[in-house]
Amino acid sequence: MCGRYSLQSDPAQLAVDLDALDLASKPAAGNVPAEGPRAPRFNIAPTTTIPALTSGEENRELLAMRWGLVPSWTKDPRDLPNLFNARSETAATKPSFRSAVRRRHAVVPMDGWYEWVPAPAQQEGGKKGPKQPFFMSLPGDSGLHMAALWERWTMPAADDDAAPDLFAHADSGDAEQHPERVMYSCTILTTEALGPLRAVHHRMPLVVPPEKLDAWLDPEIITVPLDLVDGDELTAWAETIEIRPVSRAVSNVRNDGPELLEPVPSPEWFHAG
Repeated sequence: MCGRYSLQSDPAQLAVDLDALDLASKPAAGNVPAEGPRAPRFNIAPTTTIPALTSGEENRELLAMRWGLVPSWTKDPRDLPNLFNARSETAATKPSFRSAVRRRHAVVPMDGWYEWVPAPAQQEGGKKGPKQPFFMSLPGDSGLHMAALWERWTMPAADDDAAPDLFAHADSGDAEQHPERVMYSCTILTTEALGPLRAVHHRMPLVVPPEKLDAWLDPEIITVPLDLVDGDELTAWAETIEIRPVSRAVSNVRNDGPELLEPVPSPEWFHAG
């Protein structure tokens, strides 16, 4: 799975790097989220506003989205589980994701992601020890592009009870000019973990190779998520990921600073690869 990640670049810089229009820094009136993503962020959690890359009519577009998909048919997002991940193998058959698989692909940029590994039990059948967080990233400053799905959900401005608590304060523009607000949201696709990444979790985010960004963003070219990267490519990619133990301070979502990425001594019981 992928439930926390880090991203230091702001939307303006990401738009330049990804050759996209920056529509995330200042969302259009009527959109929810109404404010752009904060940067840098070192401990991004579900329900946070994040930048996501999509394909516009003429150019790539970077949009501000809620991390946690809200399907268009939802009556009240508060009744949903937090759909921050979707399994690549089954997304096309699940009611919450199948429309987005057919029509709305996105890419979530990140510097790296976190996973938590419990310490082995002291004795057979005993309780496992405390969880050790690990940070996964490419060597150096190389960023990651993860496959995602996105949705629009129309939220009537007149019906404040339908607005999720998270965005109750996020009315943008004049209600008379914008009778409806539109929430943009996304979920990150995952796949079976490969190589050394199996030591931290049985799932991992589904990567989008840089040369396949446009192909993935166009559902008519790549419809099935697992057609994005073949097994050999994905295994080779997994082998390049660096895995480092980091402070347990990252477990508290309120903690958010560069110190969260600093390596700590690796537990004796942990062995990757």
